[in-house]
Amino acid sequence: MTEETQTYSLMLHVRRVTYEDAYVAVPVTSAIMVEKEGGTFGIDVDAFIAEAIHISSHPQVEWKMESAHVEPHPIQQPLPEDRHSFDAFYENSGNV
Repeated sequence: MTEETQTYSLMLHVRRVTYEDAYVAVPVTSAIMVEKEGGTFGIDVDAFIAEAIHISSHPQVEWKMESAHVEPHPIQQPLPEDRHSFDAFYENSGNV
């Protein structure tokens, strides 16, 4: 390595966050119904959401990527021995 190709690097622990969305149909059953005053029935919103989340784990649910972004990881730590760090200077420019 010549002095021209020497560089120093700083490492940052980053994470990629991906959001996906799906639509699920929740059957109207006693599992999500609540009896109100006066004998009428309504939807228990918390139970409805819990059931929708449970249904969404089914392998046939069609998930679509909504968005993704990269952000600094909230826990900065040394690079673990079983991980590799991408060095853009050496790996992207043929300087390896």
